[in-house]
Amino acid sequence: MNRNFLNTLLLLTAIGLGSYAVWQWQRSQVPPPEPAQRSDYVLRDFELTALDDAGAEAFTVVSPYLERDPNGKSLDIRLPRFTFPGETGAWQARSDTAWVSPKAEEVQLRGGVSLVGPASESGLRTRFNTGTLAVFPGDQRASTDDRVNITQGESFFAGTGLRVDLAAKRFQLLNDTKGTLCATPASC
Repeated sequence: MNRNFLNTLLLLTAIGLGSYAVWQWQRSQVPPPEPAQRSDYVLRDFELTALDDAGAEAFTVVSPYLERDPNGKSLDIRLPRFTFPGETGAWQARSDTAWVSPKAEEVQLRGGVSLVGPASESGLRTRFNTGTLAVFPGDQRASTDDRVNITQGESFFAGTGLRVDLAAKRFQLLNDTKGTLCATPASC
């Protein structure tokens, strides 16, 4: 074996090993994270009135923070206070967060949800407390599959799953219901 052949063989081996090492190193590198999607816009300390397709008020919301998803055009809201208008009065709702569908057809209230109905003829208001609640302003209805506590004056009801007809001011508990109905404060 001559010296030139041995030097060429060593050089080709070094190039091959170096290329293999670089290839293995590149495979082990973690790709950079995708850049976070930026909101179309952010609102702070605002009041917003959403209109339905006919131009009537679907709801009004007051909140310290809102951001719009650029892809789905939905809204994420923190600490919202909603007002849903009705024929017999407005419904008031609060939650930790909320999601609003692109055309405001659905409002999902999440975490610490409180929904208070308009006053009845006797002046009492019905209060619903639950973990999540989906409100459909156009259909004047709300629902959840979570545990719900309901109070109206001295009366108390609890159950799992709820359907509310906001227009008729009627509610239905679906499962595991219990309650105390008081005709007068003295009867409880």
